[in-house]
This record gives sequence, structure tokens and C-alpha cells, in this order.
Amino acid sequence: MYLMCVSLNYHQLPIELREKFSFSADEIPKANRLLNAEKSILENLLISTCNRTEIYAVVDQIHTGRYYIKRFLAEWFHYTVEEFNQYVSITTKDDAASHLFRVIVGLDSLIKGEPQILGQMKNAFQVATDQGTTGVILNHLFRQAITFSKRMHTEYRVSELAQSSGQAGLHQIKSDFGSLEGKSLAVIGLGHIGKHTAYNASNMGFSKVLLLNRTDQKAEQIANELQGVVEARPFSQLDSVMAEVDAAVFAASVKEPLYQVTNDRQQVIIDLGVPRNVANNSECVNYYDIDNLHSILETNDTKKNQMLNQIAKEIPLEVNDFYVWEKQLHIVPVIRGLREHSLKIEGEAYDSLLRKLPELNAHERKVISKHMKSIINQMIKGPIKEIKELSVTPGATADIDFFCKIFGMDNLKVENQENDR
Repeated sequence: MYLMCVSLNYHQLPIELREKFSFSADEIPKANRLLNAEKSILENLLISTCNRTEIYAVVDQIHTGRYYIKRFLAEWFHYTVEEFNQYVSITTKDDAASHLFRVIVGLDSLIKGEPQILGQMKNAFQVATDQGTTGVILNHLFRQAITFSKRMHTEYRVSELAQSSGQAGLHQIKSDFGSLEGKSLAVIGLGHIGKHTAYNASNMGFSKVLLLNRTDQKAEQIANELQGVVEARPFSQLDSVMAEVDAAVFAASVKEPLYQVTNDRQQVIIDLGVPRNVANNSECVNYYDIDNLHSILETNDTKKNQMLNQIAKEIPLEVNDFYVWEKQLHIVPVIRGLREHSLKIEGEAYDSLLRKLPELNAHERKVISKHMKSIINQMIKGPIKEIKELSVTPGATADIDFFCKIFGMDNLKVENQENDR
């Protein structure tokens, strides 16, 4: 049995190609079932996100597994296998396991260290298990990977480091106050930066988040999307809102300041505008412009890279732990023994056929050999899947012994077989 990952991802493909090779959530259960019916595929799991479409599979042979997965994807997306080859990347064995651990912890994401991919992977695993297309190997591997990712996110908390000016501003507000409990925030200007700032602020713990935009309708639309503590206010009420809130983030595109600080009330103001949105002469106000926040982002970049390097160093240990576990599965050498035993019978039958039909040419011999191997692969696929699942049950030893006996492998020395990686 061999682990394999077939990937279409943002490293090789721009978005205009990735969107052509994307599965919808409704399509994935059917796709998992259809792929599982293909020759050589013993277990499989499919994930499709905005940055990647990937299949993780356990196959009985690498070359046939590679062929049937690529053929499945090519047919689903209406390409020939030859056309599809230029888009797909394939890893096997240790490299496939390492790739999974990198993906699920966020090291392979566009935004390094982001936690969203963990939830997407957990969902993909659940869908595949519901369809019955995973088994002993993928179940163990994905549970281990999910646990590893949770541990890394808890230990290093990469996602908590601000990676944008808006995030840095919000973190600065939280740092100045210590706690956001009972604190109110205004976000003024709801372009790209302001909108994302509003989304991030909506679940940070503010008691109230007020949105203002020179087009009132846009503020109302975003407030309706976020709901909860988020409210829209008319832009004409800017001065009264600023007198009301504890903190504000300005992110409008203007030529002249929108707001002049006139009171001596303790307040935190983040000014993301260039030109600046706020004219501030008050010593009571904690005021930060884009240059003040730049040093925070630089420090965060350094910390983030250090954390990501530490996470990357943990992955080889996880891969090794997985293969140590797999090596302890008594069933691995049994399955290899069944394949070798079956192919030996196929080889003897093929040689006998050639002796009886010496007039066959090279092409005819190749076709016959290919179909005989296909028959063997299809005949043993079902038994392999069954005994693989039985291998982790309480009666595994007796089941494996019986399996070996009925397939004529009584003399198989399991303890002397070594697991290929």
C-alpha cells in the first residue's frame, strides 16, 4: 500500500485555471465515491478550496494509482490525460505525508500559518468518512494531522500576529486598553481596508462597532452582513460618533482631514489614511498613523517567520511517527504477499498461454498481459480492503491467519517482511 497526493494548487496554477479544476461542496461526495470505484484506489479523500484541489489516496501500486487518479480528474473536468499532465503535481510516500502536514498547518497557504485550512481539511475528512472512502491508513493519518495542526496553532498562535495595517491597528487598540470589554469602536471609511477592519473588529470583543462611510448605503449593507454588535451610522454624525466611542479606525481616501480632535477625552485613534484622515493636537489621545504601525508589522513578520520555521522542523518527526505506526500494522506485509502471490500465478498463466499460442505478435502479447494484470488487480482489491479494515479489530490475528490460509500464503513470514516507504 502506498500513500499518494495528487494536487492542483496555486503554486502551479493561476486563479483562472484553478477555478476550472474546482469541485463544489455538492460534487465532492459523488466524486469521492466514483474515484473509490477505480482500479488500484484503496482509500481516497478529496479537498477543494480557492487555492487547491487535492486528492489524498492509498493505492496498491504507485504507477497504476497515479494513472487512474489523473484519468479520473481529466474525465471529470473534460480534459485528456495528456493535457492534464501539465497542470498536476504528484507526491508519494514520505513526500505525500509531509505535504499533508504542511498544508493542514498552513505552511503551504498563500497567507502562511492561517488556520482556515484546518477547518477545511477537517470537513473534507468528515465528508470522505461519511462516504466510506477512507480506511485504516487515511483515518489514522488525518487524525494525526488534525491533532498536529491544532497543537501548532495553540503553541505558536501565528494567526494572532497582525499581517495588515488594519489588523495592526486593532491589535494596537487592544494593547492600549488591555481589555476590550465594554469598549466601543468606530470604523470610518469602508473601502478594502476599512471593510476588512470592520469584519475583524466584529468578533474581537468590542461592545459596539459603529460603521460610517461617505456613502451611507454601503455602511448599512456591511452592518447588515455582520449584525451582532455592528451598527451603521450616517456619515453626517461623525463628530457625535467620535464623542461617543472609545476608539476609532479611519481608513478613508481624502485630500484633507475628515476629523479634528477637539476634546481631551482619553481615546485611541488609528489613522490608516494617506493623506491622513485626522488632525490631532491632543495629548490625551493615543494617535497612530500608518508609519507608527509599520514597525509593528515588521516585528510581526520577524516573529512569524521564526514561528513558521519552528513548525516546519516538527513535520519530519510527524511523518516518521506515521510510518512507525504503519510499519507496526501486521497487514502491510500480508497485502504485499498477496500481490506477489497473485502476480506469480498471473505470470505462470501468461507463460503457459504463450507456449500454447506461439503465433501471437508483440502487440497482442502486451494487450493480453495488460488485461490479465487488470483482472488480478480487480479480484484482489476487494479482499485487500476488507482485510485492511479487519487488521485493527480485536480478532485481527485470527483474521489475518485465516486470510493467509485461504489465499495459499500459509508460510508468509510477517515478522521478516519490511514495510516499503
